Amino acid sequence: MQKVLFICTGNWYRSRLSEVLFNYYAMLGKIEWRADSRGMTETSIRGISPDAMAYLEKKGLHTYLDEPRDPEAIKVSDLEENDLIIALCRDEHEGMMRERFGQIPKFMENQGKLRFWNVFDVPPDMPSGFRSLFGSKSERPSQPAHSSSEHIDLAVKLLIHELSENQLKATMDPKSTGQERE
Repeated sequence: MQKVLFICTGNWYRSRLSEVLFNYYAMLGKIEWRADSRGMTETSIRGISPDAMAYLEKKGLHTYLDEPRDPEAIKVSDLEENDLIIALCRDEHEGMMRERFGQIPKFMENQGKLRFWNVFDVPPDMPSGFRSLFGSKSERPSQPAHSSSEHIDLAVKLLIHELSENQLKATMDPKSTGQERE
């Protein structure tokens, strides 16, 4: 069984949603992959994002959520133990990965073991009075939760398709089965 690790900033919304969707679609597609998720930062947030849960409920997939757990921060061992790592937003996570792990992420990306997607976080909740004073700008790009969730869902489906095709090619390749063509 191969493993993919989804990473976002806090392991509360994007990476957790990716994990659940991936495991569901992998089960349907009968591919030999399993997903987990982590965050780049330690957080005191508990559980899973209401936006992620609402999306899973809307799709009828909330029952596929593994045992409820709190967000977890990534460790070096996570880099070693996973076959593929997907950071959900290059703009946010590339610098964080480099700061935390030095040149390891660049090496992993060159080896095809680390990929960056471009799924932005949901806008931070801000009282309307603050919005009018400070505008809608935040430190990082964002997108509405429904858009972000749909973006994640599509990206995960495309990843599942790619991994399924690769798995099929590997089973069809005589070198991988030890048989040679005559």
